[in-house]
Amino acid sequence: MKAIIFLLCFILIPSLSYSKDTLKAGLFNIVPYAYVEKGKVSGITYDIIQSLQEKSELTIETTLLPYKRMLTHLESGEIDFGIFFLSDYSESFSTKLVPMYDLETIVIGKKELRILSYDDLSKLDLATPLGVNYNAKLDKDKQLNITLVRDYKNAILMLEHGNIDALIGPKKIIEYQLKLLGRNIKDLGSPYVLITNTAWIQFSNKSKQREHTQTLINAAKELLNENKISEIIHKYYP
Repeated sequence: MKAIIFLLCFILIPSLSYSKDTLKAGLFNIVPYAYVEKGKVSGITYDIIQSLQEKSELTIETTLLPYKRMLTHLESGEIDFGIFFLSDYSESFSTKLVPMYDLETIVIGKKELRILSYDDLSKLDLATPLGVNYNAKLDKDKQLNITLVRDYKNAILMLEHGNIDALIGPKKIIEYQLKLLGRNIKDLGSPYVLITNTAWIQFSNKSKQREHTQTLINAAKELLNENKISEIIHKYYP
């Protein structure tokens, strides 16, 4: 009898441990997507991943990282996936699973500044946070004078102090940061839409948990069909 019980435990324990496999997700530390508030992690990406965990019944552990470090961790397989803008660079070491939301990326300066075309950017001193990839053309254009800063708040303050002519970033993030500073995007110039970026679930090609990708895809599609992703975004962008 004892031998039978032992044999059953031997068979069941691997299957139980398999069901408790933990996926590691990276959160890029940019307000309002992932940040620490009152000692707790919060933000759009964090809430989306919590919803994915609930819907998929997978265990997902999150790690808050600077944007550039999140990319290197995804490339090495230290994290299994992240949700962020797709780029040629990220596609070189990860697999895109599901598009989650779109954001317009703009270039915007002070009230008097008018940007009519991409060519106008070469005449300007620009700033954007370190490590963020918007599109391949922008990243490879050596004619542009772009200062890389710590975050969007820093870029906004540089604009106010006259250290740059314009800043680059997703429109909603810029609006959110301006609101935190008691400012309004209407007080700035007309935005030039550089590109519409899509945030995808991007899964590391070096992950050892790739058997869970289909479960993650199914959960994400269900959340999108239920408008849960829109609800989360509207919670932070009323």
